[in-house]
Amino acid sequence: MPSTTTPLRTEVLPRPDSLVPPMAVDVPVTWVPTPATDAVLAGFMDDGTLSPAYGTNIVLTGAALPEGIGLEDWQITVRDRQLSALPDLQVLDDRRLPALGGDTSAEQWYHCSVMTDRHGATVLTRRWNRLVPGLGLTLTLTTLPLLDAEHGDLFDAIAASWTITEPTTEERADDHA
Repeated sequence: MPSTTTPLRTEVLPRPDSLVPPMAVDVPVTWVPTPATDAVLAGFMDDGTLSPAYGTNIVLTGAALPEGIGLEDWQITVRDRQLSALPDLQVLDDRRLPALGGDTSAEQWYHCSVMTDRHGATVLTRRWNRLVPGLGLTLTLTTLPLLDAEHGDLFDAIAASWTITEPTTEERADDHA
């Protein structure tokens, strides 16, 4: 099925604790949820419609960050850790994206890389990163390079649909009461 006609559904992710704000992301209707863990807030995997050879997936993660760390410093740290731990990682793109809707509090960082996974397949990983108070949030999409080229418009639509609802001042006060 061509990416431009892939029907999507909106997945709303409830806040699992007081640090993680509610989020929503559009995923293809046929993609199935993957188990959440302490580090993984939510994940969804292709059911084989894009390719029977590889399960394209998206994963939403959150990481507590030191107070005062900025988006660029966080991403430099992440990139340095990945390059030291993954010897065949090749960074294709690593940059700040324009703020969403001109809102500087909605700045994003984009990272794209390729590497060989544990099964010997060359995979392409795209990550979109955002900061909320005390937390770094990441939407990661992993697929094969040729699938990314063929379905890039679908993957871009998934990333563009990712929304984060910041808690109101009253909700923050309630969380810390």
